[in-house]
Amino acid sequence: MFAKQPWSLTLALHLLLIAITGIALNAVPAPFESSGIAVFGIGAGVYAALRFPPTVAIPIALIISIPLWLFHSSIVGRESLSLLPIVVSLFGYQKSLRQVIKVGAGFWSLIFLPILVLEHAFYEADQPAMMFSGVLVTWVSGVFGLIAGHFIYLATKGLTRNHVGSQEKVSLHFLFSYFFSGCFFAASMAVVYLSVSLYQDDQKNQITRYMHQRVAVLEQQLSEFIGQHQKAIAVASQSLSTPYAIDKLEEASSNQLSVLAAHYPEFITFLISDESGNITHSYPPDLLQKAKAIGKSNVAYRPYFSEAMETGSPYLSNVFRGQGFGDDAIVAISSPILSENGIPIGIVEGSLSLRSFTEIDELSINGFSLLLEDAKGDVIYASPALKLKPLSEAPTYLCNGKCDMNIEDGPLGKQWLRAQGQLPTADWQVSYYFDYRRLLAIMSEYLLTDLLLLLALSVFGTFMGSVVSRMIDSPIRRLIRYIANFTPSQVRKVETLSGSTLHIQELVSLNDEFSSLEGRLVEAFKALESARANEQALNIELAEFNQSLEGKIEEKTRHLALALEEAKAASVAKTQFLANMSHEIRTPMNGIIGSCELMMDLSLPDTARYRTETISHSASNLLMILDSILDWSKIESGKMLVDRRNVSIMHTINASSVLYERSASNKGISIKVDIDDSVPEILITDGGKLSQIINNLVSNAIKFTPSGDVLVHANYANGELHCSVSDSGIGIAPEKLESIFEQFEQADASITRDYGGTGLGLAITKGLVELLGGRIGVESREGKGTTFSVKFPCEEGMPQAYSASVATHSLPKDLKVLLAEDNDVNADIVMDMLGAAGVKRFRAKNGVEALEAAKRHAFDVILMDYQMPIMDGLTASRHIRQQAKNKDSVIIIALTANAYDDDKAACYAAGMKAHLSKPIRKQVLIDSIARELASV
Repeated sequence: MFAKQPWSLTLALHLLLIAITGIALNAVPAPFESSGIAVFGIGAGVYAALRFPPTVAIPIALIISIPLWLFHSSIVGRESLSLLPIVVSLFGYQKSLRQVIKVGAGFWSLIFLPILVLEHAFYEADQPAMMFSGVLVTWVSGVFGLIAGHFIYLATKGLTRNHVGSQEKVSLHFLFSYFFSGCFFAASMAVVYLSVSLYQDDQKNQITRYMHQRVAVLEQQLSEFIGQHQKAIAVASQSLSTPYAIDKLEEASSNQLSVLAAHYPEFITFLISDESGNITHSYPPDLLQKAKAIGKSNVAYRPYFSEAMETGSPYLSNVFRGQGFGDDAIVAISSPILSENGIPIGIVEGSLSLRSFTEIDELSINGFSLLLEDAKGDVIYASPALKLKPLSEAPTYLCNGKCDMNIEDGPLGKQWLRAQGQLPTADWQVSYYFDYRRLLAIMSEYLLTDLLLLLALSVFGTFMGSVVSRMIDSPIRRLIRYIANFTPSQVRKVETLSGSTLHIQELVSLNDEFSSLEGRLVEAFKALESARANEQALNIELAEFNQSLEGKIEEKTRHLALALEEAKAASVAKTQFLANMSHEIRTPMNGIIGSCELMMDLSLPDTARYRTETISHSASNLLMILDSILDWSKIESGKMLVDRRNVSIMHTINASSVLYERSASNKGISIKVDIDDSVPEILITDGGKLSQIINNLVSNAIKFTPSGDVLVHANYANGELHCSVSDSGIGIAPEKLESIFEQFEQADASITRDYGGTGLGLAITKGLVELLGGRIGVESREGKGTTFSVKFPCEEGMPQAYSASVATHSLPKDLKVLLAEDNDVNADIVMDMLGAAGVKRFRAKNGVEALEAAKRHAFDVILMDYQMPIMDGLTASRHIRQQAKNKDSVIIIALTANAYDDDKAACYAAGMKAHLSKPIRKQVLIDSIARELASV
């Protein structure tokens, strides 16, 4: 469904940057407090959804949304913001601009907005401003993410996409309106968010200042309240500590309790006890009888008795529940009664009602709550909104007294603002609370107002974008209609921007340029009409000319076709001529060279032997000329092939040098071979062609060197074999160096007369070197000598053993050999060679006789001539392989004057095992037969 995204390092870095940016923006704290989700990284997910296929974009979007699930509690808000990029990816990837807007805005506003309203209504139905502001904050986060991601994608990728179908076309009006309204929305949102943030900070600061001020006032009020009542109890105990009061303690005690009850109604009860803790007097008076009735008339176990008796000082107790005089939660204030010697003889105690703190709490502004704790952390008094009962444990927080004002898990499990202080006259802690939800409700009203203003500004921005785009779009549309209706043959005098009340400078310039272009087009149209008339006249002339030209072309084509056929025929004739010449020359050459070899085996006088060697040497030179002509013909026609095999360079070069040692020594020339240690033992190349190259260069060096040395050098570097042949001969003139490699060329016309040669040696050498992929060069000084250098690439091969000398083979005496040869001279020579080897030999004059002989007798070897009358050697070989008495085991060796590779391949295809080119050397023949016998 979607194209597969090719992975690369650049893509991975791109995705990593998107993910980090999105996570960082989503983790940025909201600039204000609300019940909605205010985040700024959704745009990164939307960009990824539009830029990459869903298989890549959806995981990136989920990673970007991780901060939403970590830091925000709104379930629907988190889900909707997380799903927005996913929906855009599934339904907007590679879609049109309008489709992306429809998918994003439709999904966001029509589907999740109602669900968001329901979620907030479930929790915040009692606070409409908080509910709607929270919904709008989350909605604005989604809209901003959609716009930001879409704008970034359009800015980086443009409006062209490689999606199926025609390229998207977007109207200027729509595009300008969309960008204008989007930018206006983003700018307005930034201003509104800043305004709300400043307002909320100001509200928090005002409430914080008030709470700190109120705590200070409460500390003072409560300290004065406690101090006043402590002082009253202390004065009463001091009055009872006088000698007069001690003498009349009963009367004095009753009077003091009556005075306390009359002036300090905040006390619930009063009592006076002796030094043993037994209650002697109480107020109201009937409470003593009630305490005695239930056995609670002794207070020695109470801290307010024991502490006062031990310290001899007034004592303020923690909150506790009364016994005997009632079960109300109270705070006791006690003071010791001292004797004349300062020894405590009893106490005066007043039970302070906790309801006394209600009057102080009522002085607070609505929404603020008071909490008073004793030294043990029990509640002394709590405002009704906190729902904490006296004597219950006061809330504790993990911050251990270093909490800031914002308490997350406060009373009733709600979030509160709290300011705290310590009473200077008692070990009591006063805390002042403000419901954070109430603060949010106050701030949400302002937030809702600003968000509604943002929506109004967005609508206004959209309207203004439409108006401004219409101002630009309308003149362009009129200009387009005018251009569409333009006809060069008709000149109109209508102002294209006449309907515009506000002319835009660029559009006016465009209109002026088109008006100028219109005039030029009209003139050009007139010139075109004139040129068209001239063209028609020229076309008529051209048609007439074409008719005559076509006839000439047809005639020329026939001549070229005829010439091509003649050239092909000439090429075939040339090839056939060279093949026939090779055959006709090699056949008598075989007789000459073979006769010379046989004569050399006889005991001849020195003069006769010398003449015989001369004849053999001359015939070999003639054969070399023939081979050069054939080689050049094959190189020129592109039929020469390369046979790369493992070759011993040292063996090949040494063999070539040995070949010419005799001719060199006859001239008093020494051949020196220098093979560098860098040359591997085995290289992969065409050994035959390498040998021919060295032979040609060494032969050339010997030919043109009257006396001195010929040096053959070889080294190997960078995968190339470097060979050079240097002589101390006559040298070459500088102006002739470029032409010596051309066919039938020599440095000087007199050279042919003095030294002989066909002028093909260096041309053939260059062709062979280039066939091996190398190059040849020459350096020479006239009268000093010449150096030919050859370089061609070759790889190292596998080492193998080479024998220093070739072993001379012998043939079995009972070997039966059939010779098929139509030429009597050649037949006699071969028969004599075989006779000298001591084998049984038979002769057939054509292929038919050879076939009949093979049917009757089981020959070990058949030497088959290539061209014979009645039946040629190829046909005879095929029939022998099918009909001979020992058709499968007989060895057939070709003896032919045809030296081309195609001829050799034809021989092998006909069933022959080996191929020997005429003229035939005796030892070569014997060795060939021996090798084939050994391979069976």
